[in-house]
Amino acid sequence: MPSAGMLLEYSEMKTSLISTVVIGDFRRSEFHPIIRSIREKTATICFDNLALFRKTHGLGQNFDLIFLLASSFLQYSQRDLGHLRDSQPLARIILVAGSLTEGERRTGWLPSEVIHYYWHQWETEVLPVLAAFCEHRLSPLGLPLTASEEERLLVTTTSMVNMKSTPDKSLQTAVIVADDPAMRELLSDWVAQQGFATRSFRQRDIEAEHGMDMPNEVFFDVASENFAETIATVQLLKTYQTPQARLTVFYNSPRPDETQRLAQAGADRIIAKPFFLPW
Repeated sequence: MPSAGMLLEYSEMKTSLISTVVIGDFRRSEFHPIIRSIREKTATICFDNLALFRKTHGLGQNFDLIFLLASSFLQYSQRDLGHLRDSQPLARIILVAGSLTEGERRTGWLPSEVIHYYWHQWETEVLPVLAAFCEHRLSPLGLPLTASEEERLLVTTTSMVNMKSTPDKSLQTAVIVADDPAMRELLSDWVAQQGFATRSFRQRDIEAEHGMDMPNEVFFDVASENFAETIATVQLLKTYQTPQARLTVFYNSPRPDETQRLAQAGADRIIAKPFFLPW
C-alpha cells in the first residue's frame, strides 16, 4: 500500500513517446483499469499526491498529459490547478472523477481548460480518444488548450466514428432488450446501421423469444431498480447467446461494486447512461 508522498512507479518507455503523469489514490478499484490502460499506451509516471509531483517534476520536465484521479470532493483546488498549469503550460490536464466525486462538475468550479470525465466513461469515451492521441490521429486531447467543451465533444464524436471498423456483419444477429420504446428504437437503429440483422423486445419477453436464434451481440438496457433482478436477467441473457458474443449492459450511474457484479454475472461491457453514440 503506498504511503503519502510516494512516487509509485514508472512504466516502460512506449514507442508513442507520449509522456504522462497520473496523480491520485491508486487504491480505489474504479481507477485500476484506468491506470493500467494509461501505462499500456504511454510512458507514465505515477504519484499518489500532487505535492510530490510539484516537488520532484513540477519544473524542468514537460509532459503531454496529466491525469488527476479525484477520489474526494474538491481534492484539487483552483490554486492547485493554477500552479499545475503554470508549471506545465503545454500539458493537457484531465480530471477523472471517482465514484465519490461525481457531483463535483455540477458546482461549476472547474476551469474550462481542464478536461473532465467520469470514471465510468473510461472504456467507452476516454480510452478511444487517448488511443487516437497516442497514434497522432484526430483527438480532443490534441486540441488547443483554449478549446471549448463543445469543440472537444464534436471532435470526440468524429474521432470515434472514424475509428469504427466496418466488417461484414450481414450474417450476424443482434438482439436489443429494452423496456423503454425510445431506447429500443435508438439502439435498434444504431445497431442496424452497423450491418446487423436486429431484433428487439421487452425484458419480460426474454423467455418467449429464446430459441428464435442465437445472437452474436446482445444489448440490454436496464430499467429496473431491483439490482438482484438485473443480475438474474444478465445471467439469463448470457445463456441465450453464442459463446463468442458480447453482452453489453446499459446502466444508470453504476457504482464500482455494481460494475464488478455485473461483469461476474456475464456482462462483457457496462456502459453508463447517459452515453454517446458510437461506443
